[in-house]
This record gives sequence, structure tokens and C-alpha cells, in this order.
Amino acid sequence: MPAVDVVRRFYAEAINGRDASACNRLLTSDFAHDGVQRGRAGQREAVEVFLGAFDPLDHTIDAIFASGDLVCARQTWRGHHVGNFYGVPASDRDATFTSTAVLRVRDGLIAEAWDQIDLFGLFGQIGMPPAAS
Repeated sequence: MPAVDVVRRFYAEAINGRDASACNRLLTSDFAHDGVQRGRAGQREAVEVFLGAFDPLDHTIDAIFASGDLVCARQTWRGHHVGNFYGVPASDRDATFTSTAVLRVRDGLIAEAWDQIDLFGLFGQIGMPPAAS
């Protein structure tokens, strides 16, 4: 399966399909996110944070391209904030935010991802997290 298709499938199943177990099928066992090795279980937990905080959560790939084993995806996310998100309790507000991800595909699985997410814009819509002490 081409690298672009693996990335599309991951977001379709894990986010739009609300199936965090897609991490077990589509990520390598040594998966790393932003340089930190999380493995499948660690990334599944990260996906579950988003799915628990936003329902529905809709993900759209606005642009995608590949070069070798790297895939770049520009994305838009839309969701309704129904649960705790990094210290921000449910606001019952709709939110739209963007991200850009570069993902490395190895042997038909996603092995690494680097994300730039507009968290400032997201938190501006749902409320800011409590200040760290």
C-alpha cells in the first residue's frame, strides 16, 4: 500500500472512525511522535485523549503529498468539546483547528510522526488550561 494511503487510512479509522485500536494495525511497535518513542500503546492513549474530549471529531486532509517514505498532511479538525482536554473541562463548544504532520512510513506502517498543531487557536475556542504552578 502506498505511504499516502497508509496515512489516509490511519486518520479515517482512528479519528473519523473513532477507533483508537487502529494504532495497533497501522503503527510500528517502535512508533515515535515528535522524537519521543511512544509505541502503539502510547499513541493509542494520545488518540483516546482527543476522542474522549471531542465528540464528534471530524478530520479532513486538506492537502497531502509524499516523497519517498515521508508523507506530509495539512489537516483541519472540527469537534464538539465534551470532555476534559489537558485540564480544560468540557465547554460544550464547537472548535475548529488545523495541523500539519510529517509522517514516516516503514514497511507499510507509520513509524514516526512530527506534528504542528494550532493548540493556541484550539484553547482559545474551548478555554485555556490552568496555569502550571
